[in-house]
Amino acid sequence: MSVGTLIRNGLPFSNVVDNGVATNIVTPGRTIETLRLKLTAGKIADPENQGEYISGTFGKESIELVKIKANGKVIFEASGVQLDKLAKYRGQTTDAGFLDIDFIDESMLSRLDREVTSFDTSVGIANLTTEVYIKGASAPILKPILVESAQQKQSNGSYQPWAYMLAKLLRYPFSIATGGQLPVTVPFGAQHGAVIKRLHVFHTGKMTDAVVKQDGLVIFEASKDENEFFQKKAGRVPQENVFTIDFVADGSIQEALNTKDARMLEWLFTFSNADNGFVIVEYVDTLGNL
Repeated sequence: MSVGTLIRNGLPFSNVVDNGVATNIVTPGRTIETLRLKLTAGKIADPENQGEYISGTFGKESIELVKIKANGKVIFEASGVQLDKLAKYRGQTTDAGFLDIDFIDESMLSRLDREVTSFDTSVGIANLTTEVYIKGASAPILKPILVESAQQKQSNGSYQPWAYMLAKLLRYPFSIATGGQLPVTVPFGAQHGAVIKRLHVFHTGKMTDAVVKQDGLVIFEASKDENEFFQKKAGRVPQENVFTIDFVADGSIQEALNTKDARMLEWLFTFSNADNGFVIVEYVDTLGNL
C-alpha cells in the first residue's frame, strides 16, 4: 500500500436490533490494527406525543458482548463497558459514540512493542466474523470502521516472525460465596502455549489482594493500593472495580509473562466479601492455541 494506515468502512452489520446479535463479516487480507464500532441511534415514536419522534438510545452499556471469531475460533470477547475500561486503563482517549476493539497497543514503547499483536489476516485466515450482542437499546445503528495496515512482510516477501502472533482477549467467569482467597485457573503452558500481557479481574468492589505463582515461585504479589500506585507511576490509569495485573506496565513486550515452559501457574485473588465477575486475559498467541 502507498499509505501506512488505511481507514475504511467495514461491511455492514445485519440484525442490528435490541435483544439481538448483530453480525458482520470482515474481509481478510490486511493487518487489522483496530476494529472501531460507531454507535448511534435512529428515531422512535414519542410515547407522550402522538405523531412526534424522539432519538433512540444506544451506548456501550447496551453491548453485552463483542465476540470475534477467526476460522470459527473465538479470539476476542468482552462487553462494551469492559472494553471501554481496558482502553481507559491504557490511557487512551474514549468517546461515548465509539468503541474500539484494539489489536495494536498504542500504549507500548516501540513500534514492535505496539504492533506485535496486530492481526495479520493474510496468514491462514479463511473467514473472520464479528458478533455484537445488544440489549437495552432503542433504534440502534452500528457502523464498523477498520483501521488497517499492510501485511507484515519483510522486504524479501517473507513474513515477519511476529506475523503469526495476534492479540487475544478471552474472559472467564468467577464467583466466591464469602470473603477469602480464591484460586483461579486460566489456560497456560506447553499444552496451550500462551504469553500473557495483562490479566484484569472485573469484580464488584471487594477484591483486596492478588498473588501469582509460577511453579511455586511468587512472581507477583500486591495489595490493591500497592498495585495501583505502581501502575500510576508507569502512566496507567487504574479503573474502579478492576484489579489489573500488568506485566508490561513499562511498555516492553519482552516483560510479558511467557508461560510456555510453566508446569504450574497459580492465580490467587483475595476478597473481603462475596464477589463475582470476569477474569479477562490479554494474550499474545497464535491462532491455533487456546
